[in-house]
Amino acid sequence: MNNKNNELPMMGGMLAGSAFLPSDAISGCASFRDAVLLAWRNRRAMGMTKARLAEVCELLPQHLSDYLSNDEINPKGQRRRSLPADKIAAFEAAVGNRAITQYLVRQVNLNLMEEWQAQMAKKVA
Repeated sequence: MNNKNNELPMMGGMLAGSAFLPSDAISGCASFRDAVLLAWRNRRAMGMTKARLAEVCELLPQHLSDYLSNDEINPKGQRRRSLPADKIAAFEAAVGNRAITQYLVRQVNLNLMEEWQAQMAKKVA
Protein backbone atom coordinates (compact mmCIF):
# COMPACT_ATOMS: atom_id res chain seq x y z
CA MET A 1 0.00 0.00 0.00
CA ASN A 2 1.48 3.33 -1.00
CA ASN A 3 0.69 6.92 -0.15
CA LYS A 4 -1.52 7.35 -3.23
CA ASN A 5 -4.04 4.88 -1.80
CA ASN A 6 -4.85 7.38 0.96
CA GLU A 7 -5.58 10.26 -1.40
CA LEU A 8 -9.11 11.27 -2.24
CA PRO A 9 -9.99 12.75 -5.63
CA MET A 10 -12.10 15.79 -4.85
CA MET A 11 -13.08 19.10 -6.41
CA GLY A 12 -10.41 19.11 -9.09
CA GLY A 13 -7.44 18.11 -6.92
CA MET A 14 -6.08 15.36 -4.72
CA LEU A 15 -6.57 15.67 -0.99
CA ALA A 16 -4.66 13.47 1.42
CA GLY A 17 -7.29 13.13 4.15
CA SER A 18 -8.48 15.71 6.63
CA ALA A 19 -5.90 17.90 8.36
CA PHE A 20 -5.84 19.23 11.90
CA LEU A 21 -5.77 23.00 12.37
CA PRO A 22 -3.46 24.68 14.87
CA SER A 23 -4.60 24.56 18.48
CA ASP A 24 -4.60 28.35 18.79
CA ALA A 25 -7.07 28.58 15.90
CA ILE A 26 -9.40 26.13 17.64
CA SER A 27 -9.07 27.89 21.00
CA GLY A 28 -10.24 31.08 19.27
CA CYS A 29 -13.64 29.47 18.61
CA ALA A 30 -16.24 30.65 21.10
CA SER A 31 -19.02 28.49 19.67
CA PHE A 32 -19.87 25.56 17.43
CA ARG A 33 -20.77 28.08 14.71
CA ASP A 34 -17.28 29.58 14.97
CA ALA A 35 -15.77 26.11 14.47
CA VAL A 36 -17.92 25.48 11.38
CA LEU A 37 -16.88 28.85 9.95
CA LEU A 38 -13.22 28.17 10.76
CA ALA A 39 -13.43 24.85 8.94
CA TRP A 40 -15.01 26.53 5.91
CA ARG A 41 -12.49 29.40 5.83
CA ASN A 42 -9.64 26.88 5.94
CA ARG A 43 -10.97 24.54 3.27
CA ARG A 44 -8.31 23.01 1.07
CA ALA A 45 -10.17 23.61 -2.17
CA MET A 46 -10.65 27.37 -1.93
CA GLY A 47 -12.54 27.28 -5.23
CA MET A 48 -15.25 25.08 -3.75
CA THR A 49 -18.57 26.89 -3.81
CA LYS A 50 -21.27 26.65 -1.19
CA ALA A 51 -23.47 24.97 -3.80
CA ARG A 52 -20.83 22.28 -4.37
CA LEU A 53 -20.39 21.83 -0.61
CA ALA A 54 -24.14 21.34 -0.23
CA GLU A 55 -24.12 18.77 -3.03
CA VAL A 56 -21.12 16.82 -1.69
CA CYS A 57 -22.44 16.77 1.89
CA GLU A 58 -26.06 16.20 0.90
CA LEU A 59 -27.15 19.39 2.62
CA LEU A 60 -30.06 21.59 1.61
CA PRO A 61 -28.47 24.58 -0.16
CA GLN A 62 -30.96 26.99 1.42
CA HIS A 63 -29.86 25.81 4.89
CA LEU A 64 -26.15 26.18 4.12
CA SER A 65 -26.38 29.96 4.25
CA ASP A 66 -27.57 29.57 7.87
CA TYR A 67 -24.77 27.14 8.75
CA LEU A 68 -22.11 29.48 7.32
CA SER A 69 -23.47 32.76 8.62
CA ASN A 70 -21.41 34.78 11.11
CA ASP A 71 -24.58 35.90 12.89
CA GLU A 72 -26.49 33.40 15.01
CA ILE A 73 -29.66 35.48 14.67
CA ASN A 74 -31.11 36.35 11.25
CA PRO A 75 -32.49 39.82 10.37
CA LYS A 76 -36.00 38.63 11.34
CA GLY A 77 -34.76 37.89 14.87
CA GLN A 78 -34.88 34.11 14.44
CA ARG A 79 -32.08 31.79 15.49
CA ARG A 80 -30.18 30.39 12.50
CA ARG A 81 -29.82 26.65 11.93
CA SER A 82 -26.60 24.90 12.95
CA LEU A 83 -24.84 22.21 10.96
CA PRO A 84 -26.50 18.90 11.95
CA ALA A 85 -24.30 16.55 13.96
CA ASP A 86 -24.78 13.72 11.46
CA LYS A 87 -23.26 15.91 8.72
CA ILE A 88 -20.04 16.86 10.56
CA ALA A 89 -17.98 13.99 9.10
CA ALA A 90 -19.10 14.71 5.52
CA PHE A 91 -18.52 18.46 6.00
CA GLU A 92 -15.01 17.89 7.37
CA ALA A 93 -14.17 15.47 4.56
CA ALA A 94 -15.34 18.02 2.00
CA VAL A 95 -13.40 20.96 3.47
CA GLY A 96 -10.35 18.85 4.26
CA ASN A 97 -9.88 19.70 7.93
CA ARG A 98 -11.08 18.57 11.36
CA ALA A 99 -11.80 21.97 12.93
CA ILE A 100 -15.29 21.01 14.12
CA THR A 101 -14.18 17.75 15.72
CA GLN A 102 -11.19 19.51 17.29
CA TYR A 103 -13.54 22.13 18.78
CA LEU A 104 -15.94 19.48 20.12
CA VAL A 105 -13.11 17.45 21.66
CA ARG A 106 -11.73 20.59 23.27
CA GLN A 107 -15.17 21.39 24.74
CA VAL A 108 -15.59 17.86 26.11
CA ASN A 109 -12.11 17.92 27.63
CA LEU A 110 -12.76 21.29 29.25
CA ASN A 111 -16.08 20.11 30.66
CA LEU A 112 -14.52 16.91 31.99
CA MET A 113 -11.69 18.88 33.57
CA GLU A 114 -14.15 21.26 35.23
CA GLU A 115 -16.14 18.31 36.57
CA TRP A 116 -12.98 16.65 37.91
CA GLN A 117 -11.88 19.90 39.57
CA ALA A 118 -15.31 20.27 41.21
CA GLN A 119 -15.15 16.73 42.54
CA MET A 120 -11.62 17.28 43.87
CA ALA A 121 -12.74 20.50 45.58
CA LYS A 122 -15.55 18.58 47.33
CA LYS A 123 -13.07 15.98 48.58
CA VAL A 124 -10.78 18.67 49.99
CA ALA A 125 -13.62 20.53 51.74
